[in-house]
Amino acid sequence: MGCTKGQRKIKAIFFDIDGTLVSFKTHKVPQETKDAIRRLREQGIKVFVATGRMLKMVEVLNDIEFDGYITYNGSLCVDSTRENVIFKNTVPQDELEALVERLRRDRFPVSFMCRDEMYVNYLDELVTRVAKVVEVEPPIERPVEEIIKEDVFQLCIYVDEPHLQRIIDETLPGCVGMRWIELFADVNVRGMNKQLGIDKMLEHFGIPLECAMAFGDGGNDIPMLQHVPYGVAMGNANDAVKAAAAYVTDDVDDNGLVKALEHYGLL
Repeated sequence: MGCTKGQRKIKAIFFDIDGTLVSFKTHKVPQETKDAIRRLREQGIKVFVATGRMLKMVEVLNDIEFDGYITYNGSLCVDSTRENVIFKNTVPQDELEALVERLRRDRFPVSFMCRDEMYVNYLDELVTRVAKVVEVEPPIERPVEEIIKEDVFQLCIYVDEPHLQRIIDETLPGCVGMRWIELFADVNVRGMNKQLGIDKMLEHFGIPLECAMAFGDGGNDIPMLQHVPYGVAMGNANDAVKAAAAYVTDDVDDNGLVKALEHYGLL
C-alpha cells in the first residue's frame, strides 16, 4: 500500500545518533528532540535509529522509545526489544584471518565490533581519543586470534585514507570503509550500509520507501540520505553530506532536527 498525500505521507523516520540526535558538545539528546520523537510516535509514525555504533553503545538513547535499531551501519537490525534480529551480516571469516595475518607485519589499531562487546588489538592514544569523542568506554584489549572466533559485524580501523585503501585492496576486498570523523573509518562488508538497513526495516514493517525520511550528518549517512525521498542533513554536516540530502536544516545544537520536522509539517 502506498502513502496518502500531505503530512501523513511520512510513516517512518530514521535517525543517526552522533551529530544528529546527540550533540558532540553535550553528549546528550536535547529535550526538544526527545519531545519531538514522542510526538511522532503518538501520530503513529515509526521511528528508528540508524547508526554506526554497536548495539551496546546506544545507551544514550535509553529514555527514548524507538521501533527498531539499525546498528553497525546496517549489519545488524533489531526491533524495539533490541533482542529480536530482523537482519544480520558478519565480516567473512577468511577476510578476518587475512587481517590477523597482516597485523603481524603491519601494526595499526583495529577495533572489532562483536555482538555484545568491542575489542581492540591494542589500545593507543588515538583509540582512546575516539572513545572520548563519542563518550563511550574504550574497547577491550584482546588477542586478535581470539576475537575472530566470534561474529564480527564491523571493524574500526584507525589509519589515514591511503593506508586504509591499501588494507582494503590487499586484505579486505569484500569490505568498504566510510568515515564520519577523520580519526578512523568504519569498515563493513561491501553492500552493508544504512540504506540496506532501511530497506530491511521497511520490509519488516510493511512500509513503502516513498514514506521514509532520514536524518544524518556524517559520510556514512550519505547512502540513506540519497535513498529516501526525504533525506535531511544537519547543519553541522560537511558539504558532501548536504549535497546528498533533499533538505538541509540547522546544527544539532541549534534544534536542527526539530526545525526540519516542523518544516515538513510533522510537528
